[in-house]
Amino acid sequence: MKQKNNPYAHVQSFKDFENEKMKLYFQLKLSEKKLEIKYIELGTYFNPIKLVPALISEWLTPIINYFKNIVTNFMHTKDTSTNSEPESEVH
Repeated sequence: MKQKNNPYAHVQSFKDFENEKMKLYFQLKLSEKKLEIKYIELGTYFNPIKLVPALISEWLTPIINYFKNIVTNFMHTKDTSTNSEPESEVH
């Protein structure tokens, strides 16, 4: 059977044990704070006051771009049709 590496092999004394215990405690507290921050960020993201405008903006952007392209194409075809008309010569 293969032995796994012991992550606590460096602990040789009670002082090392106390240091490792404090390190793990601080890692735990850091993880808890990061989780709290993510929870707060998620809460603000799903806040109805901010969520509704964001969704409307996301949904309206393609529609606005579609109408913009229609108007641009209409104006472009109108410009080419006026330029392609034969000009009458005045004598």
